[in-house]
Amino acid sequence: MHPAPTFTAPTRPRVAILIDGDNFPRAEVAKVEAEARLRGEVTIRRVFGDMALHKDWAQDIAYTATHSPTSAGKNRADMMLVVAAMDLAHRGLATAFIIVSDDRDFAPLVNHLREQGFWVDWLGKPKAATPKPNVVPKPKQQRVDPMVDQVKTIVAAAGAAGFPIHSLGPAGQKTGIKISETLQKTWRAWLLAHPDLFACDPKGPQARVRLATQPVTP
Repeated sequence: MHPAPTFTAPTRPRVAILIDGDNFPRAEVAKVEAEARLRGEVTIRRVFGDMALHKDWAQDIAYTATHSPTSAGKNRADMMLVVAAMDLAHRGLATAFIIVSDDRDFAPLVNHLREQGFWVDWLGKPKAATPKPNVVPKPKQQRVDPMVDQVKTIVAAAGAAGFPIHSLGPAGQKTGIKISETLQKTWRAWLLAHPDLFACDPKGPQARVRLATQPVTP
């Protein structure tokens, strides 16, 4: 008789979560856990940092807290996390790592572990969207043309009857207006270039101009 075949259940990757507690908030750990469960069985959970400053991490029973006090302006948490990662890899206690920190100094560690064949994910704290300031756009300033104001004053004085277009030349000269210095060169062309301000009669020696808002005298 042949011996009964034996089946070996596939071994899931053993995942170690190593968190830089000085650079990652305890409130976001659920997202890390969800990511880790997608990669395998989480067997090691450790957090490194100055626990005197991060009491929320120190009280988290799911994570082994490694107290790394800040001394002389230097934080030892990074070094202790690197040592722990290398130790776990060397002893084969983890086959996958999730390094949690915004510190770019962990790049050599991540690269080294990947070169050794370990699966490594490097997570940082979520970046909050920067709210855009509620800036009210400034209204566009209209360029003031002194000539427009002067001509409006002349035309308005004539009322609904209108001001003779042929008389604008002499009237304008009294206020220093020179139609020859405009792009249009003639009074009718200049008035027609401002249809929102002036209304002109058809061409003729008696043609008059009125403000666009003035009614025509019957």
